[in-house]
Amino acid sequence: MTSSHRSRGLFTDLTEGVYWFLVLDVMLLVAAAPTVLLWTVMSPGPLGSLLFVIAALPLLPALSAGLYACRSWREDRDLSPARQFLRGYRLNALDSLRVGTPALLVVALAAFNLTRSSSPGLGVGETAFLVVGAAALLVLLRGLAIVSRFSFRVRDVLRLSVFTLLVRPLSTLALLSLGVLTLGIVLAVGDFLLLATASLLVFALWSSERPVAQLLTVQFTTGAPEVRTGS
Repeated sequence: MTSSHRSRGLFTDLTEGVYWFLVLDVMLLVAAAPTVLLWTVMSPGPLGSLLFVIAALPLLPALSAGLYACRSWREDRDLSPARQFLRGYRLNALDSLRVGTPALLVVALAAFNLTRSSSPGLGVGETAFLVVGAAALLVLLRGLAIVSRFSFRVRDVLRLSVFTLLVRPLSTLALLSLGVLTLGIVLAVGDFLLLATASLLVFALWSSERPVAQLLTVQFTTGAPEVRTGS
């Protein structure tokens, strides 16, 4: 009887997990549709790289909503990914754009300067732009993770993003590794696989950011109103 119960429980968990990831992937693809359409009509080159990054603006609220849905599933055991995604999108869209847009513009300018360089290798200037762009991208992802869970002011989100990147080096390394993995998927396989695995990547991001969320909950919140729960 115990073995049967465990098997049934495992099967249920697997079924719910597959369903949850599939639905979330569909929601992410729908939210990312404007970006994908813009990417398909862009041409390569310095200006194209600049526009390529700017076109990713619709991904900011989508990613934040995906992180919100991940938390609802794993912590609240909610099995309605579409509803939680839409709730997270409604709650976080404005803040995610406010937090992510400045960082995304820095990434766009870094990409523009890197692609318009005529030198065959990475010089001092190119290295500086690469470092600045990577740092801005880390701040962007950390900021979206914070926005998806907490209702801090925008300037506080940016400050906490930088602070936690420094005091939680393992989480920062995990974030950097996830970014390298995503870039590797795009370069080695193509955008299609990235779209097909969007929900898995978002869940991996949520998992890697849990220690940061715990740190912020302990040190920078004094009560439940600081945590986004929806209504």
